[in-house]
Amino acid sequence: MESADYVHLLRLNEQASREAPERYRQRVLRFAVLGYVAVFLFGLLALAGLLWLGWRWQHGARLAGWMIWGGLACLGLLWATLQGLRVPFRLPEGQPVAAQEAPELFAGLARIRAKVQGPALHQVLITDDFNAAIVQQPMLLGLWHRNFLLLGWPLLAALEPKRMFAVVAHEYGHLRGDHGKLSAWIYRTRMSWARLSQRYEESSSALGWLMAGFVAWYFPRFNAMSFALARQDEYEADRVSARLFGAELAAHTLQEVALKAQWFGSDFWRLWWRRARTDEAASTGHCVGPYAGMNKLLQQPLDAAWQREALKREFKRLAGFDDTHPVLKDRLASLGQAAGLQRLSAMHSLRLLGQGRARIALALDAAWWQANRADWRSHGERLRALNAEAQALSQRAHELSAAEWLRWADAVESLSDKDPTPWLERALLLAPEDPQALHRLARRHAPSGDARVGAWLETLYQRHEALAWAAADLAQTWVDACGARDAPLPPEQRRLWRERLESSRALEEAAWASFQALMPWDQGIPLQLDEAQLRELRGITLREADLRGAWVGEQALDVKPARRHFTLWLQCRPGLADEALEDLAQRVYDAAELPGRARVVVLGRHVPADKLEQARELTQLLQRR
Repeated sequence: MESADYVHLLRLNEQASREAPERYRQRVLRFAVLGYVAVFLFGLLALAGLLWLGWRWQHGARLAGWMIWGGLACLGLLWATLQGLRVPFRLPEGQPVAAQEAPELFAGLARIRAKVQGPALHQVLITDDFNAAIVQQPMLLGLWHRNFLLLGWPLLAALEPKRMFAVVAHEYGHLRGDHGKLSAWIYRTRMSWARLSQRYEESSSALGWLMAGFVAWYFPRFNAMSFALARQDEYEADRVSARLFGAELAAHTLQEVALKAQWFGSDFWRLWWRRARTDEAASTGHCVGPYAGMNKLLQQPLDAAWQREALKREFKRLAGFDDTHPVLKDRLASLGQAAGLQRLSAMHSLRLLGQGRARIALALDAAWWQANRADWRSHGERLRALNAEAQALSQRAHELSAAEWLRWADAVESLSDKDPTPWLERALLLAPEDPQALHRLARRHAPSGDARVGAWLETLYQRHEALAWAAADLAQTWVDACGARDAPLPPEQRRLWRERLESSRALEEAAWASFQALMPWDQGIPLQLDEAQLRELRGITLREADLRGAWVGEQALDVKPARRHFTLWLQCRPGLADEALEDLAQRVYDAAELPGRARVVVLGRHVPADKLEQARELTQLLQRR
């Protein structure tokens, strides 16, 4: 099914779910049952064909070629059907924890299960990511399941126990047994069909062509038809959490998870990897790793201004069609709760692991060092080189060029939390129209409503076509900040920047559409990035523990406004959920500062894995075993 057709069908079903919810639910139920009936009919058809051929042969029919081919086709269809009833499943990775080790954790889980009236959990695993999930091993195309609860160590380190259990209650809400059974069943059935669809996409067996063809036809339609019901199930799971722990606590938990997930992705690993400059002994793996002491950083107070900006970013997110999870503002509205800064957790939940805590921390740290020891050494060497360069530049500060002041500012940002403004201002003093200095200064100071930003943005907009849209976009942030400081700009100036934003955005959208239409593996040209820019990109990819490989390439594209075009290719560790893949790609995109338009593609998610071989002129940034 074409993407446009899928989105159109999805929108039609969303509309139907609002206008006639009961009729819509019955249609989804019938279509879900159709999938199971079709699979069983394929099996019966194959079995009947084999029995009929056997009966013909037993009654003296000659063994003709058509009978051999017919028998093989029936065997292939029967095998594909039996395989279809066994949905592909990879056991989740993590450190198991038993009830004897963590009685408080399991007592809390038992209370939640009793209130939700859900099925038993077969295993609890502690993972290394900022997440919690219940993963089900489907049996017979999802008619029965084995249930695994995955609790992320970082999430346990970030939330107090009551909020941690509120998160678990949401996940358990998808398995609820009291009400909403259809929504919960459809939610799980979608997962089963998704895994089955992936199997047939990756398989080229000619024997299962009929089953594969049905799955290729059925799954996109079932996915689009049931999307609204699956998203409703997310809201229902939130309401289960609110029913058990109160709507206010459920809302506070949603906001804290959103805030700390952002901080964990952007700041925690940056601070941890910064230690590589001085902690050379850590590269041997004989010291504390990131997990053992993670709770100290995740429990520290978050700056109120940072929280406001982080929440603002969350509330700007729009619900998409590739993820049934609603955005934060819609989830809060569904609970009848207002957004805003709230009290964060006063303690962590790692104590819930009881006697298993030390063992699990040791195992997670050991696995992290095994995967990242070589990268830690490389990153440490890079930071030490930056530090040496910064010291050398400081020795002759009176004779530095603008480009050298900018390199010094890069080193300051990489090595510390110091504000690089003084270094950027010195660069601007020497080169008043330098685009990098203007852009970095404006980006840093626009949110505070600094009066100097207007002149910087005006020069950037007038003198640098490639950054005109960035200047107009930053101007909106600056205008809003000035208003918040009770120093609003004149109406004509606000109107001018709005008009500039509209015109530059139209040009950018047309250029971006052309870039998106260009396949990532086409029109590659030799990469023109200096060693400092490559070091920065390598540093960004090194900080992502879930990355196994990363490459960067440049492509030729003649559009206006003229700009260079870059594609970052990411290869992630197997088993990551789609949402985690998208979050990782977004973090890399946000952190990468390339001199032109840039996009990030994940192998196996955004582009087929074999397309990497067709891309020319790629430069490798990271390769882990």
